[in-house]
Amino acid sequence: MRILLIAALYPPNARGGAENSAANLAAWLAGQGHEVAVLTGARRDDEILDGEIVGGLRIWRLRTAHLYPAVEAPDAPLWQKPIWHLQDHFDPRNRRLVARVLDAFRPDFVGVHIIQGIGYAALAEIADRDLPTLVMLHDLGLACIRMSMFRSGENCRRQCVGCRLSARYKLSLIRRFRRVGFNSPSEANLAALAAFFPVSQYPHASIPNPNHYLPPMVARTGSDRVRLLYVGRLHRSKGVEILLDAAASLARSHRFQLAIVGGGVEEARLRARYPGAAWLRFHGQVSETEVADHMQNADLLCVPSVWRENWPGVVVRAQSLGLPVLGSRIGGIPELVEPGVTGDLAAPGDRRDWEAALGRILAEPERLTAWRRNAEATRDRFDQDALGQRMVAFMRAIAAAPKRL
Repeated sequence: MRILLIAALYPPNARGGAENSAANLAAWLAGQGHEVAVLTGARRDDEILDGEIVGGLRIWRLRTAHLYPAVEAPDAPLWQKPIWHLQDHFDPRNRRLVARVLDAFRPDFVGVHIIQGIGYAALAEIADRDLPTLVMLHDLGLACIRMSMFRSGENCRRQCVGCRLSARYKLSLIRRFRRVGFNSPSEANLAALAAFFPVSQYPHASIPNPNHYLPPMVARTGSDRVRLLYVGRLHRSKGVEILLDAAASLARSHRFQLAIVGGGVEEARLRARYPGAAWLRFHGQVSETEVADHMQNADLLCVPSVWRENWPGVVVRAQSLGLPVLGSRIGGIPELVEPGVTGDLAAPGDRRDWEAALGRILAEPERLTAWRRNAEATRDRFDQDALGQRMVAFMRAIAAAPKRL
């Protein structure tokens, strides 16, 4: 197939798991003999690519009609955001940009990974050409302008007026398609979206991202203390403060080391919370290889998220290395962690429950050995080729559908 993948964020302009999953899928599809192109956003004029071949893929990295590129959204002034979203929804220049790429590449299938930042009007162009399309549900973007249904430190129970209007517009675009389907890596994310957007009326699936992760470059070593690890953005939605407070309480009676790997808007405040603590170390943003190295020499990955994580790649990556996980009982995390077998679960945002869960593990660290062995046994569940083949089969089913199911 000739497949065009659309992802406003895409390496090297990447901030999270969705764009890395898009890159993994693009590379895997090309390796299977498909002709693959990627349409993504450029941060600056000197980054622009107009169909050049990069790593076996044709890349269109273009400037879109937005006040700022999508990769700079977290740092943009608040007053610019409403204007940006209006451009993202309606600016006809973004539709014309996508039309130019479609004319040049002439795909027979389109995969939409991150449309926000390219422009939702592009969906009308794709639909009007009757191109079969798979919309990847990496988030709740079809129901929420912020893409997360998370605001002011809490998960939204209902849509605000702006999100309701946005969702109606997006649904009007989806209804223009004759052949379209949706895939969410987790069942939880699919169910959360279905409460606000009628994905169940269309072909839909829950196929995990067919990702490949770089292996560690160091050997595993022993330690006389339990080595706890957090990997991810330092953002309020990630619940890192809960983890730090629980660990600080336990540090009075247990020997352990907690490594925090990652950066973000909360980094300075979190670093200042327990200055000089012997049990805590911040490593900042590191390379993908260094992430694997940290996991190789950790005993337990902690994922204290307070928002509805979809299918956190950090958990998949940890388990593929045999690293047990203590995660929040929210979103797609319970689909990955089997309590008492490959790790454990704690209540999101509940410091006491996190302290209790960590305390049980620190009091009986020998259970980590069994969890590690069990986690290693789950590796085949995340096999890239098996997941990629399932994805392609679903894509072919969408393309073959004579009408909306």
